[in-house]
Amino acid sequence: MKAYTESPAPLPLEKRSERNMGVELFRVVSMMMVVCLHLLGHGGVLSSTAHLSVNYQLAVFLNVIMYCSVNCYALISGYANVKTEFRFRRFVYLWLETVFLITLTNAAVHWLIPSVEVKREWWIAGFFPLRKRELWYLCAYFFMYPLLPVLNKGLLSLQRWQHVCVMLLLQVPTLFRVLEHKDNYAMSSGYSAIWLICLYVIDAYFRIYGAPKWAKWFVTLPVFFLSALGVWLSKIIPEQQYKNGWIGKDSAAYEHRGELLSYLSPLIVIMSVMLLLFFMQVRIRGRVTKAVIANLGRATWGVFVLHVTSAFWYWSDFWDWFERFADYSAPKMLLCLLGATLVLYLALSAVSLARFYLFRLLRVHRGIDFLAELPKRCVQEKRAADREAETK
Repeated sequence: MKAYTESPAPLPLEKRSERNMGVELFRVVSMMMVVCLHLLGHGGVLSSTAHLSVNYQLAVFLNVIMYCSVNCYALISGYANVKTEFRFRRFVYLWLETVFLITLTNAAVHWLIPSVEVKREWWIAGFFPLRKRELWYLCAYFFMYPLLPVLNKGLLSLQRWQHVCVMLLLQVPTLFRVLEHKDNYAMSSGYSAIWLICLYVIDAYFRIYGAPKWAKWFVTLPVFFLSALGVWLSKIIPEQQYKNGWIGKDSAAYEHRGELLSYLSPLIVIMSVMLLLFFMQVRIRGRVTKAVIANLGRATWGVFVLHVTSAFWYWSDFWDWFERFADYSAPKMLLCLLGATLVLYLALSAVSLARFYLFRLLRVHRGIDFLAELPKRCVQEKRAADREAETK
């Protein structure tokens, strides 16, 4: 009989082709939320609304809902990687995809939009994307990716209660941040590899053990919206109190009113997890529907890179155009914002998918596989030569 303290046998690795299409849909929705978040913020919709007007309060609530999008996208990495074989060439392919799309965007903007000056450092960043702050996610992922074999082996060897403890302990710093109003754990407000690892541990748990029985849609969705409401009220109520003269600017409530609107916020984390649990259990039927979701899923990283590349990000004439939504009625503003998000997302997805099929046509992945296997092949040939020499 095995001792209680003995670690369980590692769970078997699965083929990468075995996909949960609900999670693939979650990947697509997460990136659409990222685009909408950038239209609200960088597009100026939120800042152009009259303070505490109906449009302002609606825009803030939308901003809260969309703010969990980056956490959601990060959570998917745990689901996709924890039970699959580690291969370094996946990151090489991601790097090559990023370089291609940045260079393509720089060239397109340079030739088609004379009002935007494509700076020299932007061209250089096309080949060295880790230098750009806009691509912070790639920088953080670059740090985390080599650690995946260690993380996966450790997580797969844990007992379930141990995994739960690790998951909860890694969220303790987020509570301290709310209580002490400062980050003592070098989380960089969530823009860091450390935070991606914390989220990886959470999603790895649900990938290994599945969604809990209580995680039905009538639980996950209400919890999601109630958490969003809590974040929204933590910002709106102090601003309303200040407007009414009940509190001053130096009050703690007003000074820290936006603190829960952060990647590190416990409520934002809860929102992300609730969406994950919801989409994990979505069943996609129909070959055409699955094909559409699979293709849009392939395009998500390209959508992110294309619209945060400096040449496009600083095209002020494009982004400033969305400020006019703030002057519409609340229903019209909402419809225009969601419509613009969908149109922009589909346009960027089309470019990203064109890149995907171009790479497939040119068999780029085979070249990457050849280079990745070259060191291993050289070692095998050397060992074979040594054995042959010993027999002689």
